[in-house]
Amino acid sequence: MPRMPGAVWRPVVNAHKNGVLEHRGLVLHVQDGNHSPYGYFNNPAKQVSSDFWVSTTGRIEQYVETGVDYAFAQHLGNPYYASVETEGHPDIALTATQVEGVAHIYAWGNSTFGWPLHVVDSTTQPGLTWHGVGGDAWGGHPHCPGDKRKAQRGQIIARATEILALETDGEPCIDLDRLITLTRSNPGTTQGHPAYPDGARLVEGALHAEGLLDNISTDGDFECLTITAYAAWQRRLGYEGAAADGVPDHLSLAKLGRRHGFTVTA
Repeated sequence: MPRMPGAVWRPVVNAHKNGVLEHRGLVLHVQDGNHSPYGYFNNPAKQVSSDFWVSTTGRIEQYVETGVDYAFAQHLGNPYYASVETEGHPDIALTATQVEGVAHIYAWGNSTFGWPLHVVDSTTQPGLTWHGVGGDAWGGHPHCPGDKRKAQRGQIIARATEILALETDGEPCIDLDRLITLTRSNPGTTQGHPAYPDGARLVEGALHAEGLLDNISTDGDFECLTITAYAAWQRRLGYEGAAADGVPDHLSLAKLGRRHGFTVTA
């Protein structure tokens, strides 16, 4: 199924099954509001939805089987382009984490459907376009997603290009089994400690870059604060309750790696 790894899967009723005709690219939208639009998109009386939503913190939600089913985001453009709503308002630029999130969506679309790495102002050309360019045929939203967000499409494509390069170039690799063993050991123990400094430092550096961990340990241990920070990363991805236990799993670690330049092996 065409679901994006790392996105939180939240299927909605407002989708046209098996309706996609072409894979031209992605349309950038602005929510003009805050908080997840899932409930609104899942209300059949509204007949509104998008393929994706990216929060100001970088959380990605996916609502339809992109590439097979289409969302109700840009009217006559729906069968040809996927869509991404972005949290916030038209007069406010995308946050850095939103740019990162949309870039990851676009990189996935490039790998999966062949979306070209181009910024376009068109309803027919393949690439990253914007909602208002479609005029009345696309619902009559000339100010969506706003000038500031439209201008950030170049950043999105540039970052998507970097992400795709990381996927093909040599980069550090974390052994998930070793990291899990390290995480589940008693933090701070010395005897019999399953040392894995390279993996621990890669993860800690990534969590620090995400703003979830203040200090990186010098000894490469997976400390209690690191486990707490990793649990916060899992919650950011949509994990709830016991699932956000701070013990790395392949999906969340691979998502972190795609953002910070490492791969994962089991």
